[in-house]
Amino acid sequence: MVSLHHVYAWPRRSFLGLGGVALGTLLLVGCGPQPTQTVTAASSYEAQLAQHLADTGSVMYGAYWCPHCADQKAMFGDAVDGVPYVECAADGDNPQPELCEQKGIEGYPTWEIGGQLHPGVQSLEDLATLSEFSPPQ
Repeated sequence: MVSLHHVYAWPRRSFLGLGGVALGTLLLVGCGPQPTQTVTAASSYEAQLAQHLADTGSVMYGAYWCPHCADQKAMFGDAVDGVPYVECAADGDNPQPELCEQKGIEGYPTWEIGGQLHPGVQSLEDLATLSEFSPPQ
């Protein structure tokens, strides 16, 4: 891609007024290398699974101090913010200990998928199977 430094390095008399600016812009945009498609967190398998879990009402119940919860969240990588999560520790961020008690959560993490509780760390493959997730092709 041509940088602005190179545009300004060209002789000034080759560009006249706004027409020169327009021509320079066309050169920068039209003649540079075309962008390549990159895989982002938004399109990753982990992000698609997290979105599916959220869309289907699945929830991970956990506690901020729980190392197993940290392990579970780490499996989602950059897509962790998309994981539907309920904080059960009363002193955590946005805690909902009453909901956790109401749901009968006895250990962390516990996933609620399809109305069923699944205690313990679950592999991404198991979460996909339990929630009937099929990634788009």
